[in-house]
Order: sequence, then structure tokens, then C-alpha cells
Amino acid sequence: MTINTTWARRTALILLLAGMPGCITADPEAAIERTAGLADGRTDSSLSMEDAWAKPFTDRAGIWDGRSTLELQTALELTLRNDPELRRQLALVAEQQGSLAQSSLPPNPVVGFGLGIAIDGMSSAPAMVQLMQQLTWIWTMNDRIDIEDKRLQARILDAANTVVDRASTVRGSFANLLHAEAMTRLREAYTQTTETNLELTEALAKAGELPLVEVDRARIDHRAAKARLSGARRAARTRKLELLRVMGWPEHSTDFEIEGNFTEMMAIEPPSETEVIERAVIVRLDVAAAEQRVLAAEANARLQGWRRVPEVGFNLAWQENFTGRKALVPGASVSIPVLDDGYAAIAQADARVEAARLEAAIIREDAIEQARVALNQWHRARQQVDLFEDGLVASAREVVTRSEQSFKAGVTGATELLLTQRRMIQLEVELLDEKLLASLAWVDLENAVGGSFQLPIERPRTKTGEAS
Repeated sequence: MTINTTWARRTALILLLAGMPGCITADPEAAIERTAGLADGRTDSSLSMEDAWAKPFTDRAGIWDGRSTLELQTALELTLRNDPELRRQLALVAEQQGSLAQSSLPPNPVVGFGLGIAIDGMSSAPAMVQLMQQLTWIWTMNDRIDIEDKRLQARILDAANTVVDRASTVRGSFANLLHAEAMTRLREAYTQTTETNLELTEALAKAGELPLVEVDRARIDHRAAKARLSGARRAARTRKLELLRVMGWPEHSTDFEIEGNFTEMMAIEPPSETEVIERAVIVRLDVAAAEQRVLAAEANARLQGWRRVPEVGFNLAWQENFTGRKALVPGASVSIPVLDDGYAAIAQADARVEAARLEAAIIREDAIEQARVALNQWHRARQQVDLFEDGLVASAREVVTRSEQSFKAGVTGATELLLTQRRMIQLEVELLDEKLLASLAWVDLENAVGGSFQLPIERPRTKTGEAS
């Protein structure tokens, strides 16, 4: 075997490797499916994310007609389909899938051309064709792929976590609207009561049984009740606008009714603090995403370690000289890490690893705090609901009933009756507030443990068949 034949075969092998297409696809379908799989079971909705994303986010047909009574499940399904933020997250997943595919591709070969001009007029013109291919990518490709792969896993987890956060926002917004509607009904009832009392007071004053100052007091109470009712109605409309925005229907009319209550939050068996902490650390998607970013930073540190190794390139040139002789000239280029020995890049990469680890620790500690605070808030609100509902409000209603009977019998004055009714309304308002706090605390608690207490206590798997 001649030397020329050996070089020809080696050249062919290098060109074959350089021209190999990447084996990683840029199609994001599998990554999006994995995102949907991670989000399922964490949103309190029966609609799967794959079905929710099967249609464009602008498609509003088939779930709600915009006029019928809106329930929480319907609001969740609308959000999962029509919220553009969730689709933006999928676009980011697709972008990162493209970055992963790009990392598996070798750099393109460079072809150079040259044609000489003989200035003495006596020789033929020389020519040169040169092919150059960088080879360093061969031993750095695994690290490059690893970086983008871990970033993709983190992006998938972040996208799924956005779905969970959005669902929690809808549940909280729906609870706020339930509270605002209940507050409006309470204000309406009290306004009607003050109106009746005003009419009775005016009649008694006209008959000379009450001084006119009692009429003035009753009128002030009635006007104050009407002012609070007006504020409650506006607050309820604001809550509807907030809910419509979260659902992806911000321009829709607020002329719709809702249906639901807070009782489901009250009857749930409370979890232990130990379980809450364990779920926050293991099950949460943002914690898992932070861990993947640490792995990406470590892969980048390995990649930067190659900066100490010379970069190698291969070139193959065909030349024709002035005398017409042709030559095939294989060669190589090597960059010597002397002026830039990679020390700065390696130090920077090591610092990024440490920063990523600290960021993961911060996210993990914040998750634990959020879970414990939400659990404590839920316990507090549930206890307050029990105290108000079974004790204070029930007693206040009994007192109002007796006061009304005494008023009709002429034993109790209008002022005393109104004071009793006003106190009952204040207690009912506080009861509503505590029910709202309990509902919001439960939503926060489920979000803090990864979306649901029904999930198994295991780390989210971002790849099919990946060990948990």
C-alpha cells in the first residue's frame, strides 16, 4: 500500500465523519409530549394537556359558550387551552430542542479557491483548491450535547411548572370571585335590612314613638350599606375581569354567573408537615429544573476544560504550480494554547457551576418555606372558619332573631336592633374572608408540593425510561 493510498483513505474517512448529519432531531414533538405528561395530574383538571394543546390557543369552541354558568373545571380547561403563555412555553421548549439538535452537528467544511496570474507572461497560471475541516468537535461533541440536553430537560420542567402555576392562579382567581359574589349577596341582604329598618323608623317617628334623630341614624346606615354594596359589585366585576384574563378571554363580557363553594377546602384531611416538606423537595418541578441546570453547568465546565487542549483542524489542498505540475497536499492545523490557555474560561465555568448549585439550594429552601407557610396558613384559616361559623356567626344570628322579635314587641329600639344586625354582618364578612383565606392557602399548599397530594413522592422524570 503506497503512502498516497493511505492518505487518500484517511482523508475519505475524515470527510465522511465531517459530513455525517446529526443524529438528534430538531422536531420538538417528543419534548412537548413529555411536557404535557409532566403537567398532567398537577392542575386539578380532568383535561389532559395533550388534548388542551391539540388545537390553536385562539380556538374557543366546545368548552364554554361564554354565557352559561361557569364552574371551576370549565375555567381550568379554558385556561389550559386558551392561555397564550402556555403556548409560549412550548415555543421555548421547541427552541431548546433545536439547540440540542444543533449541538450534534459538526461544523461545515470550508473550501478555499485561488488562481494565480503570471506576471512574466511566460508561465501558466497557478491554481489552488483547499478543503479545511475543524476536528476538535469530535472529542468535544459529547459535552456540547450534554449541555443542551440538560438545558432541554430544565426547559421542559419549567414549561410544565408554568402550567401548574397557571392552574393555581385560576383556582385562586376563581376563589376570589366566589368570595366577591358572596360578599355582594351579603351586602344586598344587609342593604335590604337597613331599608326596612328605615321605613319602620320613619313610621314610628311619624307616630311620635321615636325621635327624628333615630330616623337620621337609620338613613345614614342605609346610605352606608348602599355605598358598600356598590363597592362590592365593582369588586366582583374586577374579579371577573381578572379571571377572564387568566383564562385567555380578556375581552369577554362579564355578564355570566359562576357556581362553586369553599366547602371542599374545609373537608380535606390535613397532611403532615413532614410529608409537605418531602413533597416540596422531591415532587416540585421547579426544584427538578434547578437540578438540571446544575448538570448543564457541570457539562459546560467539562467542555471548557478542553480549552487546555490544542484545537486541531485538517486540510486537503490541490495545487498546480507555474510549471504545470499538480500536487495533492494533505495537512493539519493546530492552535497552541499559549496566550489563552483556557484558565479564565475554566474559572468562569467553575463559578457558574457554583452559582447554579447555590441557585438550586435557594429554590429548594424557598419551596420548603412556601410549603410550610401555606400549611400553617391553611390550618389557621380552617380553625378560624370553625370558630366563626359554629360559634360567633351562629350566636350572632340568634341574637338578631331575638332582637327583631323584641323590636316588633316594642321592647327593643331601632338603634339597638341595627347595632345587633351590623355586628352580625361584620362577623359574616369575617367568616367569608376566612373561608377565602383557607381556600387560597390550600391552593398555595398544593402548588407548593408540586400540584397535587395525589402524585407519588418521586422526582419528575424528564425522559421516558429515566430512573427516578
